[in-house]
Amino acid sequence: MAIESLGVGSNLNLTSLLDGLKKSEQGKLEPITKKFNSTDAKLSGFGQLRTSLESFQAAAQKLNSGKLYEGFASQVSGSALTATAGSTAAAGSYSIKIDSLATAQSLATAGRSDTTNSIGTGTLNVNVGTKSTPVEITDGSLAGIRDAINKADAGVTASIVNDGSGTPYRLVLNSQTTGAGATMSFSSENTALEGIFSGATETVAASDASLTVNGLPIKSSSNTVEDAIQGVTLNLVETTAAGASTKLTVSQDTESVKTAVQDFVKAYNALNDKITSLTKVDNEGDKVKSGVLTGNSTVRSVQSTLRGVMSSAVNGEGMNYLFEAGISFSKDLSKSGKLEITDEKKLDEALANNLEGMRGLFVGDGKTGIAARLDASIESMLATNGAVSSAEAGLESSKASLKAQSVRMQETIDATVDRYKKQFQQLDLMMSKLNNTQSYLSQQFEALNSSSNS
Repeated sequence: MAIESLGVGSNLNLTSLLDGLKKSEQGKLEPITKKFNSTDAKLSGFGQLRTSLESFQAAAQKLNSGKLYEGFASQVSGSALTATAGSTAAAGSYSIKIDSLATAQSLATAGRSDTTNSIGTGTLNVNVGTKSTPVEITDGSLAGIRDAINKADAGVTASIVNDGSGTPYRLVLNSQTTGAGATMSFSSENTALEGIFSGATETVAASDASLTVNGLPIKSSSNTVEDAIQGVTLNLVETTAAGASTKLTVSQDTESVKTAVQDFVKAYNALNDKITSLTKVDNEGDKVKSGVLTGNSTVRSVQSTLRGVMSSAVNGEGMNYLFEAGISFSKDLSKSGKLEITDEKKLDEALANNLEGMRGLFVGDGKTGIAARLDASIESMLATNGAVSSAEAGLESSKASLKAQSVRMQETIDATVDRYKKQFQQLDLMMSKLNNTQSYLSQQFEALNSSSNS
């Protein structure tokens, strides 16, 4: 019979011995586990590198957009209006006076003593300018008419106002469209239904906005004026004081380009910092601590490729090198090859006087500019068969192989420990039998000795 509790039959500490053997066998997994964890850490490192590369690529793509260099910015004095300049705008300065804003018509019907009694049902034609919308009135009360108009998307909003008189409830109708041409009218075959609108009082007249741009008078049905100045949308907010005007200046949007350049530098430095942290070697006393990708050839290739693109010339007239825009790699060794705007004055001058040169430097013909080549290089690195993706695929394959190896080793360890256990059980059983035999013989010898003595 098998002995389940090891050591019972032999009085030996076989359980402790088996645990020690099991621990020793499990040690065979340690090299595999260590290599698996190292591979996993490298894969995580490449994931971090990929994220930083994607951020830098996005910054390069922004500088590689031709529209960035075609934009215009608007600057307005005062609070009478705001302005948005589009890509078709032209640089210029404008004096704007706003005499009146465009308004939407508002009507109020005669007062009624309640909001619930039915006035009339049927089709109510709601007209706003040239638009006519039939509205079915099934609940003929003042509240029902209000709700039906609001649900009909007829270009009119309706509400009920209590004016505090003897017949206080009045239906107030507001056109959703401004301009003199957007007047409201209402008709119905139900004379009672039409009757509540026929005597409505106009509380706000529909009118156009009136303004002058550099002395030229302009009328607009809307307070959003799009055609007065080429490529510029004016949003009228308030009238200007008598004799006063608002100044609008439209100029090329160099600030957006400068921001894109600054973001480009920051994104590269963030990438550079990430590569440094992944590949650094630190001496801590008598120990050397390395980054997870220290010495990795793919990382070195990525870094050298990007630096090579940014250090090389752009063919063509105008600006050919980053340093011409006041941008260069730091010569300070403590900054670990970071990119810097070393001459902001030179950058500002290039933006103000040579924006086309800046476009040539970063965009070129769409392929030759520094930002264009960086975008293409990073795209290639991150592509399915690119350097970074290939390195990640290799590490994933190594992880899968190590995992399978770990499973096989664990199976071998389990089989070995199980064999030890069975051998210990056999030993325990044999020792138990020997102990029983010894006990029996001892009893027999004692019995013989007792007989002899008697």
